[in-house]
Amino acid sequence: MYKKTITIFFILLVIAGAAFGSLTFEYFTGKTNAEGILLEWKTGDEGGIVKFEIERSAVSPNSFVYIKTLSANGNNSYYSYQDNSVDFNGKSNSSVYYYRLKCINSNGTYSYTNTITVVHTVSGIKNTWGSIKAIFR
Repeated sequence: MYKKTITIFFILLVIAGAAFGSLTFEYFTGKTNAEGILLEWKTGDEGGIVKFEIERSAVSPNSFVYIKTLSANGNNSYYSYQDNSVDFNGKSNSSVYYYRLKCINSNGTYSYTNTITVVHTVSGIKNTWGSIKAIFR
């Protein structure tokens, strides 16, 4: 009886490993630029992952909204996404944004990456030019 239990448990572990796969990241970063925020990540092993959903929060690190889906390319792949929809909500020349990736497996299960924080800033010149253009629209 004891040997059967161990065998069944081992088989379940193997099946679970195949179902959930393994996912490793070399990095997941974000940096501000003139157009918005550039997100970049590189994977190691993408076992079972079929897509990544990018989520962003501008309020707090707990109120994420979906912004884009990218298909998984396979092991050791580089990904990037330029988020040009960030703004300053009329506050100042900088805003804080939070990003995470929802990593979705072929069987529909998913996990999240750690949340990264990006401070988006725009130079005073670019901000002034944007205001001048808005007057003439």
